Amino acid sequence: MQEKTLKKVVETADLLNRALRKVLQTEHGLHAETLIASAARMSGTLLLREVAPEVDRLQPGTTVLSDAADRQGRALMNTLFTTLGQLGHTDIDTQTLGGAQASTELSQLSLEQTQRLLEPWYRKIADVAELSLIEVAAAGAMTAAMLIHDCRGVLSVSDGCSIAVHGLIESTKTVPVAFAPAA
Repeated sequence: MQEKTLKKVVETADLLNRALRKVLQTEHGLHAETLIASAARMSGTLLLREVAPEVDRLQPGTTVLSDAADRQGRALMNTLFTTLGQLGHTDIDTQTLGGAQASTELSQLSLEQTQRLLEPWYRKIADVAELSLIEVAAAGAMTAAMLIHDCRGVLSVSDGCSIAVHGLIESTKTVPVAFAPAA
């Protein structure tokens, strides 16, 4: 990624971080698991739409296997863990996260609800920032890392990572709901 584009991706991650906190705020405050799952799920959703556009012709919610999504999904995971490392979390055992108890089931939103609520926001931000869906997906992975870091007082970094990993995997292997631009 070129330096200029990387700068825009990092700025977009910060913008997504702030936007998620506003959009997902409830009368009870913010829910760490929902924030992290939402950032990761949207990252994977945008990646899947970009690398496997044929998913838009398939039944939403069904499982889809895509070599391109698997390859690029690993890159998003690397972005997540690299960002966490830059935030001082260098002791994460990525090999044991798959067996961790925390998953996207702890989110207050389903994958479908997350996509319906947030995709219009993510797409608008992509348009304004003049970034591709893959670049915004990378920003989303950075955002998930920022949220894991910021929520560490109420959710362990390991559990936050587990939720993010589950969200990325879930969203890169599930046909997303039809995209409906915001009115």
